[in-house]
Amino acid sequence: MEAVTGTIKSYCRKNGQGVIALDDGGEPVLVDLKSTAGILLKTGQRVRFARIHRPAGIFASNITII
Repeated sequence: MEAVTGTIKSYCRKNGQGVIALDDGGEPVLVDLKSTAGILLKTGQRVRFARIHRPAGIFASNITII
């Protein structure tokens, strides 16, 4: 899996869901609680992650804050 970078566009701690805007301007990537691995995400943070294609869309995996 290729690592990509982006910025947390929105993230709701309550339900563990959010969206990452890609640095390269590509299609936004979804975040869910499973992909955070216990790290606390905040809107505006820069992150590195892998993209995973699921039936519900493209999700982030292995997220790390940069």
